[in-house]
Amino acid sequence: MSEDKTVTVYNFQVIGLRPESPTVSTFKASRVLIQQKFKGQVLEGTGEDVSITELDAEGRYRRIATGWGELP
Repeated sequence: MSEDKTVTVYNFQVIGLRPESPTVSTFKASRVLIQQKFKGQVLEGTGEDVSITELDAEGRYRRIATGWGELP
């Protein structure tokens, strides 16, 4: 039996055309990707541990709506 490896993903914000109105991401990513690839700022307190199998090819985590299913 193998255990899934997990990664902590976070919401983040990026400075757009209007610095006074940063944009919040529509997905979560690891701290490293947020800082290096997306050039964003981590929103502390939004961390969530997820299986690496739930990340897409770009390292993004998007929660899939499950209707009335249980929330993790």
